[in-house]
Amino acid sequence: MKPFDWTILFIKPYKIYTHVVFWLLVSFAIIFFKEYPERMTGLTMICLVVQVTLEFMIPCYSQNLLVVPFFKKRGWLWGTAAYLLQVGLLIFLLPYVLNAVGMLFPITDRVDWRNEHVTFSVVTFTLIATIYKVALDGLILDKKRKENELMHLKAQLNPHFLFNTLNNLYGLSVAESKKLPGLMLRLSELLRYSLYDTNQSHVPLKKELDYITNYVELEKIRLSDKTDIKMEVAGSTTDLYIAPLLLIIFIENGFKHVSHAKDRQSYVHIMFRLNHKFLQLEVKNSIDPDYSPVKSESKEGLGLNNVKQRLDLIYPQQYSMSTTQENDCFDLKLEIELS
Repeated sequence: MKPFDWTILFIKPYKIYTHVVFWLLVSFAIIFFKEYPERMTGLTMICLVVQVTLEFMIPCYSQNLLVVPFFKKRGWLWGTAAYLLQVGLLIFLLPYVLNAVGMLFPITDRVDWRNEHVTFSVVTFTLIATIYKVALDGLILDKKRKENELMHLKAQLNPHFLFNTLNNLYGLSVAESKKLPGLMLRLSELLRYSLYDTNQSHVPLKKELDYITNYVELEKIRLSDKTDIKMEVAGSTTDLYIAPLLLIIFIENGFKHVSHAKDRQSYVHIMFRLNHKFLQLEVKNSIDPDYSPVKSESKEGLGLNNVKQRLDLIYPQQYSMSTTQENDCFDLKLEIELS
């Protein structure tokens, strides 16, 4: 199932509905859990519930709309002074406000809030409201920070992939121009997905696998009969979602580093296994054990480093990855718990 973006509950227009639902739940909780004198029934009880709810609500909104922003703008000294002034005014004025609300109900048995102790409610709910707002703003800010980081990483991944693909296109245009139409069609499908289908945080797993299939078919056109290329998918993708453009780098890496050992068939074998919400990916590619590539610290591993950062951000503690290299085979294994 696609993960629900809870932050939409706290932005317009959903923010208003969220607050209304919350205070309605508070009102129902007051009805069911607060003890009332036997004489308080019907409209009298409703009046009291409304007043008690407002006793909680007014300090919360006063604190979060007036005092907390003042804290941020003016600093601790002015903020503390504003908070103490607010508490004093609320303790003095809140009983009169609640009595005025009570006058709106056509009843005779009203509570005189001037005789009630509202100091505890005012102090408690201004502090609770502050903790709630600071915590919620922190969570939303952290989510936005992660989204910005992911956008930056995706902006690096897409040109990186496109750069490699265009290099392949150039090589093929020089060698075998008859294969260009098929290659261009696959490339257009890849770019369409990258531009239009990856704007959301998660996409259907089937779409991501279709995207990878197009890429693999593109590589088959380029490599022709020189490389044994296989891709298999075992299991159902129904109701499974994944972060877009997350797996392609592992596939691309297999094709990028495939090499031909003497007297041996080169190959890239890709296997997807799906078991409920667990996705397993294994990519095997042939390597030449006698080949020692010249490493460049500035360029090597750009794609893999970025995708590891994305995995850490999107699936913390939900994935495992390992690589092994033996003789003429490089083997990458990845398992993700799709939430």
